[in-house]
Amino acid sequence: MGAHLRERFSRPGPKRILALDGGGVRGLLTIGMLARLEEQLRRRSGNPHYRLSEYFDLIGGTSTGSIIATGLALGMSVAEISALYKTVIPKVFKRFAFQGVGVFAPMFLSAPLANALKEQFGGRTLASEDLQCGLAVHCKRIDTGSAWILVNNADWTYYQDNSGFRLRDVVQASAAAPHYFKGVLLNLPVRGDADRSMSAFVIDGGVAGYNNPAFELAIAATDPAYGFNWKPGKDQLYILSLGTGFLRERQDALHYRRKTFVGQTLNALRSMIHDVSLQQIAYMQALSESGQRWFINSEKGDQPSAPYLAAEPLLHFQRYDARIEAVDPDQRRPEHAQRLIGREFDKRELKALGEITNSADANLDLLYEIGDYAGQHYLRVAAPPEKFNPW
Repeated sequence: MGAHLRERFSRPGPKRILALDGGGVRGLLTIGMLARLEEQLRRRSGNPHYRLSEYFDLIGGTSTGSIIATGLALGMSVAEISALYKTVIPKVFKRFAFQGVGVFAPMFLSAPLANALKEQFGGRTLASEDLQCGLAVHCKRIDTGSAWILVNNADWTYYQDNSGFRLRDVVQASAAAPHYFKGVLLNLPVRGDADRSMSAFVIDGGVAGYNNPAFELAIAATDPAYGFNWKPGKDQLYILSLGTGFLRERQDALHYRRKTFVGQTLNALRSMIHDVSLQQIAYMQALSESGQRWFINSEKGDQPSAPYLAAEPLLHFQRYDARIEAVDPDQRRPEHAQRLIGREFDKRELKALGEITNSADANLDLLYEIGDYAGQHYLRVAAPPEKFNPW
């Protein structure tokens, strides 16, 4: 870790954190929102070349969010990341005739993603001085059953053990969603014995409950174990959480019952990841001040009495996302994609939007367009508060 990061981490607050969800190709929706955010921060700062790594002190992500987070932390512009995605996604999610359907082997080959990450991140490690701000990559270590957060802070308890990991390897591990990609085997040094190493088998952080990493980033920022030790408080800590499209899958009971057992299992896993992600938002809003609260469900609403888990807000939290589900027009909220864009979607478009592996050009363009409109909407109603300006 370079001296520039040590100084930045120890600098008095307020501190700003960006949390990026997982979601496969739907990361382009996130990128659309980020483009609008970067545009506004450039205007506010007066610097036409301002990067998000200059604004956020810590950027963390899971799966597709970890790819975006790492690029941003290295100082890439959103336009550069968008170009990377649109080039790489069709290669990563390309199917071959000899491949199975994810039962006895993953649906997709790992090589295209590995090659793209190698080309972009090279041999840089978590200790790289090229990282311009804090970085957190969320994944799941299967062999020990541990949920992993890898950070580039030299004061993190396990920094000496893990700082030598290459960024491309940990990001690929974070994106190795079961059924879709193989996990990644990482070699770990044995503490106190430089001549020995052990292996770790690592997969997508969504399996660890980190598909939405916002709550865990709040913990990482304040828990002494991670070395940041930033102060909580509504004027001290700002977390902006970006989704990849909100979709609650609804199933006809009889149709679901007729699904194969593998199909039922995958549906249950997707539903679990969705439920945990929504739970994280509810927890965060219950602890925080928010400019515009996310609607949780018909029972909690948008938690109008929040914060109610703390006497005073512990931070300022904001969620940006777009709802890409099919609901009747009278049930739509301002963040529904149909209202954001101002048109209806046909069944084919809605089906494609819900798929995390659909790399068709039309779907990628629509995802980015929805993100662009969502970014405009949220920057009107809940832009980063002026009190968190770093200039």
